[in-house]
Amino acid sequence: MRVLFVTSPGLGHLFPTVPLAQAFRAAGHRVRYATGGLSLGVAEAGFDVVDVTPGLDYLPVYVPRGTAAGADGPSDHPMFAEDPEDAELATLFARVSGVMADGALAAAREWSPDLVVAPPLQGVGRLLAAALGVPLVEPRLGSYDSGARLRTLLRAGMEPHWARHGVTGEPPATIPLTTLPPSLTALLPEDRRTPEARPVRHLPFNGGTVLPDWLAETPRLPRIAVTLGTIEAQWGGIAILGPLMEAARGVDAEFVLTLGGGDPALLADVPPNVRLVDWAPLDLLLDTCTAVIHHGGSGTMLTAAAAGLPQCVIPRGSYQQTGADLLPARGIGIVAEPGTLGAAECRALFKDERLRDNAHQVRDEMLAMPTPAETVGGLVQSLG
Repeated sequence: MRVLFVTSPGLGHLFPTVPLAQAFRAAGHRVRYATGGLSLGVAEAGFDVVDVTPGLDYLPVYVPRGTAAGADGPSDHPMFAEDPEDAELATLFARVSGVMADGALAAAREWSPDLVVAPPLQGVGRLLAAALGVPLVEPRLGSYDSGARLRTLLRAGMEPHWARHGVTGEPPATIPLTTLPPSLTALLPEDRRTPEARPVRHLPFNGGTVLPDWLAETPRLPRIAVTLGTIEAQWGGIAILGPLMEAARGVDAEFVLTLGGGDPALLADVPPNVRLVDWAPLDLLLDTCTAVIHHGGSGTMLTAAAAGLPQCVIPRGSYQQTGADLLPARGIGIVAEPGTLGAAECRALFKDERLRDNAHQVRDEMLAMPTPAETVGGLVQSLG
């Protein structure tokens, strides 16, 4: 079977799909990606990939010209809003999906896949599956893309591209997947749940690296990872971590801040117990950590949950605000504003036994979910 994965440009959209793609390939199926931008990095994971938008700069696609992207971020833009409306996200991703439509459809018709795999916010996947008359598998990446209303709005936003390519109808079958463990799913609002979604374990994939000495060694002090992902960091948002850097001086712990392409000059007077690194595979870093402070992205949240770590969410820099709602409700994390995140919150992350016990419970829930390999077997069997 030929399986075509279609993802939006951005590592947060790409990385969660890779373990599923690896499982398809390990089961003997041929796998190819059709994507663009940063997601072309999937070639480094050993997959064939078609660049459907060669040379395209995605920054003005995500943030059209005239939208400010300064140190504080365009807070009224859905890329940065703490709780963007479904209509805003649908408009944004209809635009992102739309610029990929022609190239992705050409790649699909050239290769003739038997199955399309695409997250719900990548509207081209649904278009391709309908055009080719093949089933669609939709892996949900978090709580933000689980609701039926968002999916309907995105389909409406993509209507001009369906009409332009003469595509009508729907894929012959659509199979949703979810990586959220049951206790987190139960905390979602009713309209954010997908009851028919098949569970699949979140297996962290963050790329590989040659381990630096400091990451291969056991830390002497409790280690707290700090990350804002890549989007907020590259747009100057790393400056919001200034108060945390000052608070770190009073905490008997080591902090590892992954810059994600951000400018370290935006952080004045970094204390000696803070290690700055441009990038490190998050799953490997968290293996050495006691806790994590992050921006609320669903991939980061699930990777930390898989590691059984207490988490602190700074609710900004991501439209994927899974963590800010779910973590406190489940008792596996806290939420703090950048200006008020201090030594007390940092100490709570590695001293609060209730947080740690609950985090271990969620980790065990995730370990009980079917692996991507088991899920692929079930998918192939159900598709005949």
